[in-house]
Amino acid sequence: MCRILIFGGTTEGRLLAEYCHQQEIEAYVSVVSGYGADLLPESESLHVLSGRMAGDAMEGFMKRASIRAVFDATHPYAAEATRNIKEACGRAGVSYLRVTRESAAAESPGGDSRKGSAAAFASQVVYVHSVEEAVCYLKDREGDILVTTGSKELAAYTALPGYEERLYVRVLPSCAAISACEDIGIRGKRIIAMQGPFSEEMNRAMMRQLGVRYLVTKEAGTAGGFLEKLSAAEALSVTAVVIGRPLEEGDGITLDAAKILLKEAGTVSAKRKLSLIGTGMGGPGQMTLVAAEALKRCDVLFGARRMTDAAETLGEAASKILRVPIYGNREILEWLESHPEHKRAGVLYSGDTGFYSGASGMGAVLSEKPYCDSYEFTIYPGISSVSYLCAKMGRSWEHVKLISLHGRDCDAAQALAQNPAVFTLLGGVHTVKELCEQLLRAGLTDVRITAGERLSYADERIVTGTPDQLAAMEFTSLAVVLMERNEESEGVR
Repeated sequence: MCRILIFGGTTEGRLLAEYCHQQEIEAYVSVVSGYGADLLPESESLHVLSGRMAGDAMEGFMKRASIRAVFDATHPYAAEATRNIKEACGRAGVSYLRVTRESAAAESPGGDSRKGSAAAFASQVVYVHSVEEAVCYLKDREGDILVTTGSKELAAYTALPGYEERLYVRVLPSCAAISACEDIGIRGKRIIAMQGPFSEEMNRAMMRQLGVRYLVTKEAGTAGGFLEKLSAAEALSVTAVVIGRPLEEGDGITLDAAKILLKEAGTVSAKRKLSLIGTGMGGPGQMTLVAAEALKRCDVLFGARRMTDAAETLGEAASKILRVPIYGNREILEWLESHPEHKRAGVLYSGDTGFYSGASGMGAVLSEKPYCDSYEFTIYPGISSVSYLCAKMGRSWEHVKLISLHGRDCDAAQALAQNPAVFTLLGGVHTVKELCEQLLRAGLTDVRITAGERLSYADERIVTGTPDQLAAMEFTSLAVVLMERNEESEGVR
């Protein structure tokens, strides 16, 4: 159960979320905007909360979700957010951990000081305490200015004479950020909407193109691309006006320390994960993207050889997964019990997991003791044969009766007598020939039969005709058939 809450919005927050995804640590991740949510990885382990939360809302959520640890990875300048998070944790009785960003203002011990510290650029840097102080410094100076301090405090720059013609503002590519620029009269080419951090080369090219004489930035630490801005400014003799950090972050923890604590928080499931994956019709490109991603995360795959070979088409990493060509439920589980080193297994099923698939049987076994105590399973549906064949025929299938003669008995003639259209899987003794002869014995001679074999493969074959016509043809044992009794026969095609 998820007991971790990460407040993100920074590089550190995104990296913590990615770490949770990789380590399968369940966590809530709170971000202010939809844009921030889009930067997070799609993951079964992450539960994304999008939108700004007030202090009481934070407290309420922590209590409802039984959160036991909060990782505050908000921006170093988000002083109010940090205070609200810390106070909410105190009221909710939740452990609070501040993830701090390494400062670039002081000399770093060892290594290249020019890359590790802002001190190397002292001759090109003017330090101030606030945006208002930066504006006061710039008021009596000429030249265009590149502002990289975000969109929240832009109103302060309206105190600059002729600011509409002096400022270039670099903000996030979100509607809210661009609207904030336009609200104070900054429009068109004066708005640079891009996601950072940026390299020194990118900063230098941008400042050269704009012809600015001043750069306004916050001391956002090494992860925020701060040193790259200063280095680019120095190369072009641009004066950097740096707004120092507004508060001491106190006893925070580093990103690496936060990762260790996340792993020790006990949120990693002790259960082994089993993915029941529908491969679709089996041919190239028939597996859904979600199913393919689930397959790539497995360390062992089970199923018929023709399906386990599908891993070859999903890239080098997937092709290296151990493949075991067995598909009996108990046989698979016995293999896993004797190989405890494999924590993520996948079982591949042809077609769709919800249409006469072995996935239902495996799901039932895994839901019972003792397996439910040892395994978590997720079902990933595939493209069914009925969906594929009807799409090839250019028709819908919501009124088609679905049956199966693959490893089971069913009176197909009776089903067709009671329904205008019937779709069936075939296999074993139930072949296209045997089915057509059954229909002929029942007097269903003037019906339309569409048989498909090797669907989705390069040599797929789809044939339409009457029962007597198809009975005279040869088909593989694994085929599918759509029977329609309300349409006239159109002959073989």
